[in-house]
Amino acid sequence: MNNKICKILLAVLLFSATSFSLLAQTEDDKPFAGSDKRKENNSTTNETPITEEFAPKKSGFDKSKLRIGPNFGVGFTTGYTSISLAPVVGYRLIKYFEPGIGVSYQFQNQTYSGITSQAHTLGANVYVKVYPYKEIFFYISPQIYNFRFREKYVSGPKQPYGSLTYGNVIVGIGYNVKVGNNSFLSLGLTSNIIKNQLYNNTYQIQPMIGFNFGL
Repeated sequence: MNNKICKILLAVLLFSATSFSLLAQTEDDKPFAGSDKRKENNSTTNETPITEEFAPKKSGFDKSKLRIGPNFGVGFTTGYTSISLAPVVGYRLIKYFEPGIGVSYQFQNQTYSGITSQAHTLGANVYVKVYPYKEIFFYISPQIYNFRFREKYVSGPKQPYGSLTYGNVIVGIGYNVKVGNNSFLSLGLTSNIIKNQLYNNTYQIQPMIGFNFGL
């Protein structure tokens, strides 16, 4: 009887030891937070990294497409002074199309034969440049001006200003020469295609020289 009891106890002990060993192996196989297996599982995901090439393109205002032209001039000769300022702002909306707006002011003072003539010209314009090939462009610009002027004898009293409003439509062709990272020198030829009270000679070819830069 004692031998049977000993055999039963021995069998129970062997069974318990075997079960405990299997349970310990099962627990060791389970990954825990921060384990190397967790890291390996994370590293094998199929997520594609977002690169600059496939990133969604930005929409809206792009300041690099701005075209700003200060356009100013000063002229002096004997008895004559001219100061002008004509800033323009354009936007290269697409590769082939650039609309823009501008304002202008010019002061002229001339003395001849004892008479002083003064004039102030204020203007506004819109323009469109179309680029058929690279930096070659066609240009059209409707313009409106208010011309205020007066003449007086040097030794006489000042006279009131007269006023005249007129318009031009300037067309031309030109080319942008790159002179910096985002700066251009515009060279071309233009002509006024309508008559007005001050300039009756239409289709007279004039050179165009301007400077513009982007931000």
